[in-house]
Amino acid sequence: MTYRNEKILRLAKDKPCANCNAQDQTVVAAHSNLHEHGRGFAHPSHDCFIAFLCVRCHHWLDHGKGMDPTKTYKDSREEKAEMFRRAMDKTWRFMWEQNLIKVAA
Repeated sequence: MTYRNEKILRLAKDKPCANCNAQDQTVVAAHSNLHEHGRGFAHPSHDCFIAFLCVRCHHWLDHGKGMDPTKTYKDSREEKAEMFRRAMDKTWRFMWEQNLIKVAA
């Protein structure tokens, strides 16, 4: 079963992009495109495998050609996976540091 959590997805609102640091109110919780994160045909990965990405970085990740908006990553599958993993790590660290998520007692 695919894990879904709307509360986690809503945390992206008004946050900085985890790739380019844009704070332009286009940031969303972008789902991983990696199969190991539950991505499948016609359905996104689990909601816990997300990164806060602006519209430009998200579009490049899903559809883009050439370099990403920061000019760091090329459009190979491997480099897109690397960008997403780094952005996901940064997103989860940000959520913990900002006390946006908590451990249940």
